[in-house]
Amino acid sequence: LMIKKLITLFKLGRKIACSDILEIVSNFQKPPLAITLLFKFFSISFTPKKKDSNKSEGKRLSDSLESMGTTFIKLGQFLATRPDIIGEEMAKDLEKLQDKVPAFELYEAKKVIKKEIGEKQYQNIIQIGEPIAAASIAQVHFAKIKNENQEKQVAIKILRPDIEQLFNEELDALMLFAYIVENTISKAKRLKLVE
Repeated sequence: LMIKKLITLFKLGRKIACSDILEIVSNFQKPPLAITLLFKFFSISFTPKKKDSNKSEGKRLSDSLESMGTTFIKLGQFLATRPDIIGEEMAKDLEKLQDKVPAFELYEAKKVIKKEIGEKQYQNIIQIGEPIAAASIAQVHFAKIKNENQEKQVAIKILRPDIEQLFNEELDALMLFAYIVENTISKAKRLKLVE
């Protein structure tokens, strides 16, 4: 279990290292040198991304978090509620953090529904349309169902396949990272990373 967390943590570290998150964060909260060096190590095989000077730091942070997937989108949305930590301007930019990611395939959606409601109930679904909205955790489909011998139009919200497991694994890895940092770097205690 610990090895799995460390592997997940390594993957997340690589994602962070190839983005410009650390540079942006450094502008309002200078990370301890050990953390900076760790992410420099993670980024060894990456060519640095060119900065888009037309974008604000908040917009660049928002774009980076969005490109890293569900867990980071949610963390960004949480940070948007903490202007006391990141400042008003950046919090406003993160409020606009879009929860959009490409939709998963209709056949995947059907598999998820069948697994959740069972084969018998699934037979009551006459038709399921393509997704009309997709976000980081779920997507929505219009469907036609048979209910008490009548046809009814409904909207079905479907969780992404394995999203709960992925989200929990990434959060566990980030929690482990926060714990390690707080317990090995005395200056990091004031950041309250675990909290």
